[in-house]
Amino acid sequence: MSSSPSDRADRARPALIRPTPLQGDDEGIDLRRLLPAWLISGVLHVVVLSVFLLVGMGRTESAVGTEPVFYAGDVTDNASEKNLLVDDLGDDPSLPSGFNNQRQEEFNIPGPASFNEALGILNGQANAAPSNIPPPPGWGNGSGNSLTDPNRPGTGIMQGKDAGYSLPVGKFVPGGMAGRSGSTKDKLLDRFGGNQRSEAAVAAGLKWLIRHQALEGRWGMHDFHVHGRCNCAGQGGNHDVAGTGLAILALQGAGQTHRGTGANNLYMKNVERGLAWLLNRQGVDGSFSGNGYEHAIAAIAVCEAYGLTAEPNLKGPAQRAINCCVAWQHTNGGFRYSPRTPGDLSVGGWFVQALKSGHMAGLHVPNVTWDNVNFHLDSVSTPDGAGYGYTGPQPAPTMTAVGLLSRQYMGWGPKNLGLEKGSQYLLKLPPSKNFRNIYYYYYATQVMFHLAPANPDGWNQWNDKMRDLLIDTQDQGFNPDKRDQKGSWSADGDAWGGQLGRHGYTCLALLTLEVYYRHLPLYRRELGQLKPDAVRARE
Repeated sequence: MSSSPSDRADRARPALIRPTPLQGDDEGIDLRRLLPAWLISGVLHVVVLSVFLLVGMGRTESAVGTEPVFYAGDVTDNASEKNLLVDDLGDDPSLPSGFNNQRQEEFNIPGPASFNEALGILNGQANAAPSNIPPPPGWGNGSGNSLTDPNRPGTGIMQGKDAGYSLPVGKFVPGGMAGRSGSTKDKLLDRFGGNQRSEAAVAAGLKWLIRHQALEGRWGMHDFHVHGRCNCAGQGGNHDVAGTGLAILALQGAGQTHRGTGANNLYMKNVERGLAWLLNRQGVDGSFSGNGYEHAIAAIAVCEAYGLTAEPNLKGPAQRAINCCVAWQHTNGGFRYSPRTPGDLSVGGWFVQALKSGHMAGLHVPNVTWDNVNFHLDSVSTPDGAGYGYTGPQPAPTMTAVGLLSRQYMGWGPKNLGLEKGSQYLLKLPPSKNFRNIYYYYYATQVMFHLAPANPDGWNQWNDKMRDLLIDTQDQGFNPDKRDQKGSWSADGDAWGGQLGRHGYTCLALLTLEVYYRHLPLYRRELGQLKPDAVRARE
């Protein structure tokens, strides 16, 4: 093809940018001339990368101990590598729940561990449960002990006795809340029959609760599916105060508090928001609700939160909640739906737990209140104290479990004939798929657990059935149309399912699976117990 005159003219013009062939470069570029630029560039990159690494390391060091914020719905399976609340069973589910490491935790409730000290407490009892849990601020033997001077919180010594917690008498509180984290939790699990499967079930259940928390912090028994934006079935009664209190109890039972540290802060913000919602509901008389069930359950949650953290801002609301419980009591010693009406044992059981939680947290409970509780228990029990009824001495399984746990909290020892006979009655109605009654199981499991040191065979017999029943009946998320139900329990067919619904049933199932560490055994000899003379005389 011939070129035009204009093409020839363009080729004749000099190029604006001409490549200049350099000696020794086959492509027209002398690499030796570029070597200095490469060296300078390399040095600059090394300097810049070093600066970024130093800044990143500094930020990482300064971030140790900071607490990530977790809101409802923000569930992260691997939020903390040290967190034991995982639903991954690993390769061998028959292994113990934790690791064979006395000091695997960086933090425990309610503070840091002393890794450079021997396990346990100096001069503590040799056979006490090992622990690296210090007492909360204000719970030591010095000035400001919250049990002797509750008006001066936070000034007690941070030194424990007998496995970590301290009282003025230097004893680990029987029935106390000091076993919910750290090595103590691990030891209690192994000692009393918890395992990886039971802890995985707890972890999955807590995740379900978190996914169904309302934005304002509450948990509803009737509308949890709305807040979870799911199609979970099994709505219960309209009891937001009870639903919130039970969820907080389940979370706190697993060591998750609103002041969590280290591995125990996974759901810290969720607990904090739930407590804030409850406190905003509390009236000037200390009540959280006009319904006895709901007020008592919320009172337990707030008292536990104070007892676990010694949070000064919770002392007032917790004490007012206890004062309301005291004022709620009828002259016959019982409690019911409305204040100062003749009591029934079903409502009364929750009030006894509330009063006991307040007492263990160092709050004031009048002695006359305890005396009246005993009077009411006498009025609804059989002459031998082994069976209990709803409003009279006509024994029924659930009420018998409630009555026996109340008696234990009131000071009955393991050798009490009524308690011994009553526990044998419970063993005749063991956990079974053919008997759906989570309310009964929640109370009866606690009764048998506290008797475990005195009757290990009875406890093992009960626990093996109870633990495996709850694990086997937990929703595994296999239904493709109901994936969001994973980790929860169905209330269908349960005697109390209509009111509890899926949310309430799940909370009670979790509390039952947390029995190994939620409260310390009442009758461990090495823990000791101080009892009023009046209580001791009745044993």
